[in-house]
Amino acid sequence: MLVQRLSLGLFIIPLSTVFACLAVAVALNVYEPCNPFINGCYTISRIGRSHPGVLIFKPMMLITAIMIVAYCFEHVRIFKKFLISKIYLNLILLFGLISAICLLIYILFLGVEGSEIWKFMRRGGIFIYIVSLVFAQFFVALSYMKIKDNYQVIVSSKAIKVTFYHSLMVVIFGFVLFLFTNRFLQLTTWNTRIIIEWNYFLFMSLFFLNTYFIWKKINATN
Repeated sequence: MLVQRLSLGLFIIPLSTVFACLAVAVALNVYEPCNPFINGCYTISRIGRSHPGVLIFKPMMLITAIMIVAYCFEHVRIFKKFLISKIYLNLILLFGLISAICLLIYILFLGVEGSEIWKFMRRGGIFIYIVSLVFAQFFVALSYMKIKDNYQVIVSSKAIKVTFYHSLMVVIFGFVLFLFTNRFLQLTTWNTRIIIEWNYFLFMSLFFLNTYFIWKKINATN
């Protein structure tokens, strides 16, 4: 089932790419070995732009951006069959496309030295990418909630609930961080902020794994 393959791919590819880049950097003695989820040693961007990891990072993130678009369009195609509100469908597409475009902007400017405008494009790109992806995920989860009771033959109601509450937690946690960013940054160390970055990245990625387990039958929507 295409939506399951896309879900699994969007869970595996970004995580494995970042881990591969870190492993290459450690193997070539560019960085010291560490666990960024616990130690907060290096930012994801730093790992992604280091040579030769950047040769892995940029192409794989490009694939990720394409898969995000395909993931959103495939969900819209499926949800149309269940008569989900067009508002939800349009929001899924809107946030999905914005997320993919901003990821491409981030990839384009990553590792490129230039003016403050270039830095803004890179930092703004990754920020809007994250926000848009989180909202795209939320509306996907919300759409699943609309069908969980009437289509239990082909979808798992428990998996849908887990997916929805997972998405809700990602939105709330991100919103809280955004509201208290300046104050929070003053109270935390650089390593703590990197630990939060890595774990939030993992938490967002787990959403796609959740949607993989929602569908019971391979040919249910073909």
